Amino acid sequence: MQMVTTTMVDSQKLRMVVKRMEPHLIRNQANMEKLLKMLMIYDVSNGDIKELWSELESNETYEAKVAHAIIRLSNQIEI
Repeated sequence: MQMVTTTMVDSQKLRMVVKRMEPHLIRNQANMEKLLKMLMIYDVSNGDIKELWSELESNETYEAKVAHAIIRLSNQIEI
């Protein structure tokens, strides 16, 4: 039960950070679909799919950099 709760809280924190950053991302013409897919992969994998995640981040796209920032920010939030 704790695992499910932790996963739900982590997902909630990711969504909260994305929602707050949305105006900034839109102004910078971020590809929101690509960004959300990257975050979903990270969220669903729970860090287990390191190989796939490292392949996505190696592209050094704006969206990959933003995804890393969102993940770091969401890890700092305590709910």
